[in-house]
Amino acid sequence: MNNDELKVLLVEDNPGDVRLIKEFLTEGESSHITLRDVGSLRQALEAVKQDYFDLILLDLSLPDSRGLVTFSCLHESCFDIPIVLLTGLDDENLAVQAMKQGAQDYLVKGRVDTNALIRSIRYAIERQRLLVDTEKAREIQQHLAYHDVLTSLPNRLLFYDRLEQALVHAKRYSGRLAVLFLDLDGFKLVNDSKGHLAGDRLLQLVGSRLKGSMRESDTIARLGGDEFTILLKGIKSADDVTRAVQKVLDVISKPFVVNDTSVAITSSIGVSVYPQDGADSETLMQRADVAMYRAKGQGRGTFSLFNAAIPSMSDERVSLESGLRTALDAGEMTLHYQPQLSLRSGQVTAVECLLRWTHPELGVVAPCDFIPVAEETGLIVPIGEWVLRAACSQLRQWRDAGYPQVPVAVNLSARQFRELSLLDMVAEVLEESALDPHALILEITESNAMQDVDFTVSTLDVLKKMGVQVALDDFGTGYSSLSYLRRLPIDLLKIDKAFIQGVPNNLEDSSIVAAIVALTRSLGLTVIAEGIEQETQLDFLRSVDCDQLQGYYFSRPLPPGKLLKFLDERHVDLPGPQPSVSLVQDM
Repeated sequence: MNNDELKVLLVEDNPGDVRLIKEFLTEGESSHITLRDVGSLRQALEAVKQDYFDLILLDLSLPDSRGLVTFSCLHESCFDIPIVLLTGLDDENLAVQAMKQGAQDYLVKGRVDTNALIRSIRYAIERQRLLVDTEKAREIQQHLAYHDVLTSLPNRLLFYDRLEQALVHAKRYSGRLAVLFLDLDGFKLVNDSKGHLAGDRLLQLVGSRLKGSMRESDTIARLGGDEFTILLKGIKSADDVTRAVQKVLDVISKPFVVNDTSVAITSSIGVSVYPQDGADSETLMQRADVAMYRAKGQGRGTFSLFNAAIPSMSDERVSLESGLRTALDAGEMTLHYQPQLSLRSGQVTAVECLLRWTHPELGVVAPCDFIPVAEETGLIVPIGEWVLRAACSQLRQWRDAGYPQVPVAVNLSARQFRELSLLDMVAEVLEESALDPHALILEITESNAMQDVDFTVSTLDVLKKMGVQVALDDFGTGYSSLSYLRRLPIDLLKIDKAFIQGVPNNLEDSSIVAAIVALTRSLGLTVIAEGIEQETQLDFLRSVDCDQLQGYYFSRPLPPGKLLKFLDERHVDLPGPQPSVSLVQDM
């Protein structure tokens, strides 16, 4: 027994037995035991209410109670305190029965000595602690089986169980309930840019906010990843659902503080309602999931109620995702090239490489349809790597065929830009293709660059040291933080086509374009205007002295063979400064 002070309650009405027990507990190693004695069950019950004891020594025969009733009354009042029974020879059978009901041990009066008493006390306390630890372990195991480890919210198993119970109740009493399927918009970007620990912390904060915003009768669960579900019971009207959903959208849209950094995300929510959208849990969950993808398609940060028109949209998305997973191996992906021209000389200064996908059943799939799916599923990473390798290989073929080296610029997706393996992969591709690094231009969008400026600067610095050129794409559509341009190690800036389409008739767009061109040139950068479709736009850009031009007015994206024919027919040489490879939809 250790040296911690132990408090023992002796419940005994015989003064001689009390005196003997006290003598035993004042000898040797038992001297650290504090003993309190009472002479009746009533006094014992009062004592355990007023004070804590490590163990109870209990005589089964008391003035106000006898036999198993004595043990049962005391044990029910303090089931967490181990009890050792004191019995006479004629009570030994009762003691054995009491042990079956929870007593830890028994001692026969007249056969007890100091060692036997101390040993019984020690073992009783240890067995009780073991029982408590085992029970706690069982409770923890039970909790883990039905709760998410990260957020402590109910998991999929418990959510389905509660949904089934709620459906039984709703069917019996003609009630209504709603299932909300939530997906966090922008979570993958946070996870990739700030690390998985930050992503985990964000999920915990989201779970806590959701739990704090809902009623106690609602069930909030995490299904996995950044997907959450909410069960709303007792729905009276559609307004009840709308108010609850809007409340969730509002609490998620408020910035979170993760590692002392403010993080802003939104949520897309799909809703299904019993009984009109389904009579069983699987159907309700599936239709809420379908509605969630509809919400994402509407711009994110919003919600969508299920209706019968949505399933075909879901089927098409499933088909796109399935097709994307095999498209590269099946040779369905190709690259087309769109020239970029010098405003001063009219020569081709670059070619932007655009990804094309021809699905065996769906036909040509527009980039604006399959790129978002690739982003959400993570397939954009292997697809982006394939584009970079294919573009550099094509450039090598042109050079081997006698054409001057044509620089190729690859537009990196947000997810690809934050891959830890990006820098090694770029170096490997340049080495394999034996290209001058200056012939490769990597494009990132303005919004991508501004997500984490410090990370962006450090990554671009490494690329610049390799000799790779960097272009800032879609400028003006994101943060429009002109002051950040001085920090970013870039070579080229591309004005988004949304502004070019407004010139020269829209005075605001014209002023913005003129200001961007002037600022960019003052910083020593090359400025490119994309999306030129009319001669009046060309004339305006010439008036503000823009450097380079790109758009349907000059050429649509062309397959490699037709691109070379385009160049030959116009007798334009391909210089060695700048082309671009893009994973975004063409103009």
